[in-house]
Amino acid sequence: MKTKYLLTAALFVTASAAQAVDNNTLKNTVILTGLVTNTFAMSHRDKFKACETDWRLGYQAGSERDMHAQTLRLSPWTCELDAPNVLPSGLRFSVIPTVLASKWRASSGHYALHNEEIALVPVGQFAWHLGAVVLDASFGFGPSLISKTNFGIKSKSTNFQFSDEMGLGISDAKQRLRLDLTYRHISNADIKLPNNGMNFLGFGITYRLD
Repeated sequence: MKTKYLLTAALFVTASAAQAVDNNTLKNTVILTGLVTNTFAMSHRDKFKACETDWRLGYQAGSERDMHAQTLRLSPWTCELDAPNVLPSGLRFSVIPTVLASKWRASSGHYALHNEEIALVPVGQFAWHLGAVVLDASFGFGPSLISKTNFGIKSKSTNFQFSDEMGLGISDAKQRLRLDLTYRHISNADIKLPNNGMNFLGFGITYRLD
């Protein structure tokens, strides 16, 4: 039980630290870690077990200044790496394909105050089993579509975007219920300018359905 409380406290400490870091640093970090994780998964694609049906439903609430996002997440499968010699002992890696549907709201700005997003993000998750709890670090990168290119005070030029994310999570030993702190960056990778990225930092909860 002490481990569980310590790890929960670590999430809140990490949240406070993340808020003190500027968005540019976080943006560069989330893009890099997403690309590295995707590259790691692709380079070991022949070492994965067959993907298993593993329904997970999640909710996240994030914000950036006067802009807020509410996101529903649905993951139908888990694909686990079966290569014990690749990772340190006790560490597991899985790819969790995830569909995200978001509603954005801005408190002010000369553009639309509401927006919608749908994204498909393969999330790579490194998990450590520590007795009664599981601690994980997750990184994802995938395509995204938004309904409006101008939102709040930001102009994004294209409806097609990329969604990058990184998060820290804690769950019970069976990974039935997970709490997380996640940072998401949404931009079009300068396909067309201006490209004012969205950066949402927030907490979430995920429940494993089966």
